Amino acid sequence: VLELVDAALPTEQLEPINQTILQVEGVKGCHRMRGRRAGSNLYLDAHIVVDPFSSVSTAHGIGENVRHQIHKSHPEVTEVFIHIDPAYVEFSPDVMDQNEGLKTITEQNSNMSVGEGNVQAIVSHILSSKFPKKFKVERITQHTLQGKMVLEVEVTMPLEIMIREAMDTAKEAEKEIMKAASNIVHVNLQLRLGRPIPQFRYI
Repeated sequence: VLELVDAALPTEQLEPINQTILQVEGVKGCHRMRGRRAGSNLYLDAHIVVDPFSSVSTAHGIGENVRHQIHKSHPEVTEVFIHIDPAYVEFSPDVMDQNEGLKTITEQNSNMSVGEGNVQAIVSHILSSKFPKKFKVERITQHTLQGKMVLEVEVTMPLEIMIREAMDTAKEAEKEIMKAASNIVHVNLQLRLGRPIPQFRYI
């Protein structure tokens, strides 16, 4: 009769698997876990929570580690379906204060928001037009959290520039970028030393 049964597993039977998932490095939480037994096979579906600032490759690696640990610790599980969700982030007071401090300056842009696909062009335009020959954009990493955008901009600067001048210029550039749109709540310009980041070709 067991071979013909297709039934959901009760929560108490899923709890040991839940504990296994939570012990995997990089996992911030686990929710919406469901288990289904079809005959002698056990199928598991789970949503894991990871750091929202993780790269896609890092998040994928965490998911694969979860899958491996489940099969290792619970060999009765036939297949695991892992869904990866970003952790809910509450912006810290200093980030919101930074945004509030620019509120009066950006009132004319209060109804403007920038789409993810336009970030590269907007940042490059601001830096090249307002800070000519000061910055070369190497990489822009954008994080969208609760409808707000956090930008990490890696740049190189002329070798002859003084550190103090570089820091002051970077702060001014961060303010200018934040003024571009209301949904940009934080900008971090990272001054890079050494050779430019190599350009990879995707195949």
